[in-house]
Formats: sequence, C-alpha cells, structure tokens
Amino acid sequence: MDEIEPEIVRIGVSNARITCVTPQRVEYVDEAGKECFVDLDECSRNSVQSRIEDEGDFVVMTSEDRDAAARYVALRDLLHDPAWIEFRNQRRTRFEFGSSNEARGLKLQLMRLRWRTDDAA
Repeated sequence: MDEIEPEIVRIGVSNARITCVTPQRVEYVDEAGKECFVDLDECSRNSVQSRIEDEGDFVVMTSEDRDAAARYVALRDLLHDPAWIEFRNQRRTRFEFGSSNEARGLKLQLMRLRWRTDDAA
C-alpha cells in the first residue's frame, strides 16, 4: 500500500470541497468537479491489514487490538504545509488543505463518528 502514490485532492482549489461526512464515507467534489467518496470501511480494513503485516508472524493481535486498529482510517500531518489527511483506501486519497484549521475540522468530524487518524510524524 505504501508504494502507491497518493491521489491528491486540494480542498479549496477550483471546485474541490468536502460535501458530507457520514459514518460510512467522506463525500467530496474533486478539482475537476466530479463527485467522489472515500469508503471508511475500506480504510478500516486496510488499516487492520497493514497493522497485521507490520507486526509480522511473531505477534498475535488480540481482538481488542484488532478492534482498536479498525477505528483508524487515515494518516494526518496537521503541521505540514499544506496540512493533509490521507485515507487508507486503495487510492490513498490525500486531502490537502489551505490551513491546519480546515484539516482539524475534518479530523473532528471523523472523531465524532468514532473514526481515528494516526499522526504521520
């Protein structure tokens, strides 16, 4: 998953904007004006799979570990310029924001829905 270049969406550039955040997905309009979405369940499955691969053959994940890992759907760097949140979907959709406050807004919306993001730094 890490070898794939992220699909970058510059929120606030041209027509690109987040239109809706639900428990199942983040809906957005990309820079070309196309309606798209990120499937949060897909991100969750990829996050669990990635953590299992990182642990290797010698560590067994408990059900609590697996449940905790399943809540993580994205990586984030709010201190970077531009601030970004990159989802763990197959396309590795990365939203780049004009300000860290905009990125924090999405992070908070996800948290309210009990989804988590990992700090990339």
